[in-house]
Amino acid sequence: MLVAAAWFAGSAQAHPHDRGQMLKPAKVAGKWRMAWDVRFGTVRGILVLKQSGAGVTGTFLEYGKRYPLSGSIEGRSIAFEIPFSGPRPYTIEFKGTIDGTKMNGTSGLKGGGRGFLGHAGEVDEPQRPWTATRGLKQPNNTPDKRPADDDDDDR
Repeated sequence: MLVAAAWFAGSAQAHPHDRGQMLKPAKVAGKWRMAWDVRFGTVRGILVLKQSGAGVTGTFLEYGKRYPLSGSIEGRSIAFEIPFSGPRPYTIEFKGTIDGTKMNGTSGLKGGGRGFLGHAGEVDEPQRPWTATRGLKQPNNTPDKRPADDDDDDR
């Protein structure tokens, strides 16, 4: 009986993850136009990615500000985080899939839970979709220019 079990276990084809092997990471180095859904609309920015094997580093450029990012790639899956500074710093985690010249996925507050979202106070932050397209051939709604204030006051 043990011989049969050993033969069966040895003949089964294991998934690469079951054998402790990592999938070859997709190539993502370069510039990407990114659109990220947030509470009051869409943030548009530029991802500048550098890749070393399965590791990814770089910057997220938004309205003339640069934020560092770091993460990893396994096969066609990507995960990275961007820490945002300010009076109430926070970090957003991005997880997604790479498909040639496009990426998409969801984002959320690192550690889940609650985040400060301005004058509304602390609220639960859901998972938010994001997309990115390789290259900067088309304008990205002028990411170096901050949008008009969206306060509710009538002036």
